[in-house]
Amino acid sequence: MSANPLETIAALEGLGQALRTTRLELDLGSAKPARQARDELAHQIDDYLVPRLRRLDAPLLVVLGGSTGSGKSTITNTIVGREVSPAGVLRPTTRAPVLICHPDDEEWFAGGDVLPDLPRVTGQRGSNPTSVATGTVLRLVTTDTMQPGLALIDAPDIDSVEEANRELATQLLSAADLWLFATTGVRYADAVPWDFLRQARSRGTSLACIVNRIPPGATDEIVTHFGSMLTDAGLTDVTVFPVEQQPVDMTTLPPDAVADIKALLTGLASDADQRSAVVRATLDGAMDSIGPRTRTVIESGVEQNGAVDELRQSVEGTYADTRSRLAADIRSGTLLRGEVLERWQELIGTAELMRAVQSRISLIRDRVGAFLTGRTGQTVEVQGEITSTLEQLLIDHADRAASTTVSAWKSLPGGRQVLAGDRSLQLASEAFRAQVRGEVQAWQDDILELVREQGANKRTTARVLAVGVNSVGIALMLVIFAQTAGLTGAEVAIGAGTAGISQTLLSALFGEQAVRELAAEAQRLLLQRIGTLLDADADRFRSRLSAIAGPDLDTDNGTAVDELVTALDRFERSR
Repeated sequence: MSANPLETIAALEGLGQALRTTRLELDLGSAKPARQARDELAHQIDDYLVPRLRRLDAPLLVVLGGSTGSGKSTITNTIVGREVSPAGVLRPTTRAPVLICHPDDEEWFAGGDVLPDLPRVTGQRGSNPTSVATGTVLRLVTTDTMQPGLALIDAPDIDSVEEANRELATQLLSAADLWLFATTGVRYADAVPWDFLRQARSRGTSLACIVNRIPPGATDEIVTHFGSMLTDAGLTDVTVFPVEQQPVDMTTLPPDAVADIKALLTGLASDADQRSAVVRATLDGAMDSIGPRTRTVIESGVEQNGAVDELRQSVEGTYADTRSRLAADIRSGTLLRGEVLERWQELIGTAELMRAVQSRISLIRDRVGAFLTGRTGQTVEVQGEITSTLEQLLIDHADRAASTTVSAWKSLPGGRQVLAGDRSLQLASEAFRAQVRGEVQAWQDDILELVREQGANKRTTARVLAVGVNSVGIALMLVIFAQTAGLTGAEVAIGAGTAGISQTLLSALFGEQAVRELAAEAQRLLLQRIGTLLDADADRFRSRLSAIAGPDLDTDNGTAVDELVTALDRFERSR
């Protein structure tokens, strides 16, 4: 026991909070047992460890748990000496757990220190609510027939057909100072009870067992066999109470059937030293089990984080590659194929101007200006073809990025779960498709603004106006697209000629250095807009991942698993 209980309590509360914020949502191999360990331990800290450390002298809490049909409610009624818990042949009988205590101890159990997340209702059998707006309730019954210093909970079945009942039974048993574990003469070897009994052993829980409904004459044989099974399981100091078969319609048993059980409980309630020994044994056992149980959660959390990192890196890598390929395609001449090239040739008269390029630079500015006069409609057509071609290029790459990500996720741990069969993720989103044309047109506006800014002085302004701002803007776009690595055959010569004319025209207007700077800035603006679009489309995958795994993996302050490691270290040092 810690020399400073307050420090241990604070460390336990911090550990409970860290457990509750550790998400293990991916269905990996370690997830299921780790979730169970996390939830059970978080409940035990709140329900038992913290309140018990605050009041070591509080009444002893005994939980009567066990298998379906083991007669827990009938045993409870007999121990208490009155019918306080419904008993019958319908299963599950106990839906809302019943806590029975002496009136002198009511304040301790009614205040919510023990099992704080279970709302209390009071009343005898007949006011047995199974649920309220806030969820499962704990029915509190006080009676003078209970010994002061002792409370008894009749818990739901550990193997109930209802999952909520099974979870509640586990929670209640984790809050007990002493387990009274009930089974029957025909079911004592079942697997589920033994899973709980092994938990009791591993956590050092004080334990006694009841074998109910033993056929007449079979008591010695069954108790001996059950005792040997307990010994083999390492439970050598467990008292076994046999109860012979009684008529099935009885709601209580003959008092002498549970006399030994009641004597045990009465003795614990009346003897402070015995009660303290039971409490300390269970408390120390639970505290000793915290490290291994928490490390189970930590190990699973590390596995979860690794899987999430792989999925996230797959997204980031795919979309980074897509941005790089798009940048290469934009520079490679791909966009100079087809209608874009034809419309530009029609607009600018390539053959005539190629001859001009061979003479003097000043001629190209003059001839282009003269040739473009009155051809605004054709300029708009070229811009439209650039928009359509660039738009389709972006959609094709975005579709490929989405499809590649989906394929990669299907091969990675947890990926199929995060995808959840959403076929819309296999292509670029509708939002991407709706926005891409507007972004391309906005980029063209950026180009025109660059041209206007570059031609701000009077002399350059006159030159630009002579040629036409839109036409100069198109020339600048084509310079960005004009590398011929993506062209073949005759397209190379045509593309090279187009590039040369555009470059020469811009150089005649602004100078070679200014053209290099304009092209670099225009390309930067385009890639920036493309990057924003792709990043928003990749957010679909990030959002799916964040929704299932939690957002804290993107912070610089460490993950919930890191916080859990720190909380466990603090607890262990506090002991």
